[in-house]
Amino acid sequence: MPRRVRRSGLMMPINNPRFVNNSWRRNCDSLDFDLEDSVPQSQKEYARSLVKQVIPIGLMGGADVSVRINTATPEADIAASAWPGMGRIAHPKTESAQRIREVDALITKYERLRGIRVGAIEVTAMIESALGVSNGYDIASASPRVKAFGGGGGYDMSLDMGVDMFVGFNQFVYSAGECELVARALGKEFSISVHMTDTSGSVSDAEATYLRAVANRKAGGRSGGGLHPNVVEPSNRGLTPPPEEVDQARRVLSAYEEVQRRGDAEGELNGQVIDAYEAARAAELIDWSRLCAEKDAFKEQKRREAEGLQPQPTAR
Repeated sequence: MPRRVRRSGLMMPINNPRFVNNSWRRNCDSLDFDLEDSVPQSQKEYARSLVKQVIPIGLMGGADVSVRINTATPEADIAASAWPGMGRIAHPKTESAQRIREVDALITKYERLRGIRVGAIEVTAMIESALGVSNGYDIASASPRVKAFGGGGGYDMSLDMGVDMFVGFNQFVYSAGECELVARALGKEFSISVHMTDTSGSVSDAEATYLRAVANRKAGGRSGGGLHPNVVEPSNRGLTPPPEEVDQARRVLSAYEEVQRRGDAEGELNGQVIDAYEAARAAELIDWSRLCAEKDAFKEQKRREAEGLQPQPTAR
């Protein structure tokens, strides 16, 4: 599976034109339009009518586009969402593999009706209950469309488990960790959130977002999201390897090549042990840095095109 770059995302109510119309300018890797919790029941039908027209708005800035549907109305929401340009459909509160198979069948139905390559639209299975966690492996392996899997935290999980949301300890250590391990085992994109004490509930704290993104990256995380434009830049920055780390990774690879030439299993670089494990980590970091740079260049090109500006010359 090709690696996707989704360091940042903004979840927004699809029925808020101010949010939607400016979304492509936010420099997000992913834009997530919501049909679920942020849309009142009285506006659900209207919200569905908006999906087709917001897809090109989201794509203008080079972001991937996804939509979060409602658990109670999957067919109506998928019928409204499965259009060319839609990258991913997020199914919230997932509790069974059977539901994912039903979602897969519905997406296939509308892909065929609308001339979309079958399988083009991916699925994110969002886990927000103890039952979902316990069925996690079956859910994540229920369909090849499931490219991202995770959760095990947040408001709905808090309500399901009867625990406070903002406390000074990690109340989701098992549920979120179990989801992460399932996703890693199956080669899916996974969500990770290294615990950092937060009793404020702020969704716009840029500094906290950056620190959490850096911690997540060092723990193997590669994806992020949010609810406020303030967190986009720090999320992108924190999940992108800084130049000094990339330079060090290149030195590690160079040193390991010398180790191999000598026929040894390990060596040393400025006091650091250099072996196959460290070389693999360095290679992954360099590859991730390259993908981040490519995503940033693509977004910049798309934004300039959308603004009517000439694209920047390609570096040679």
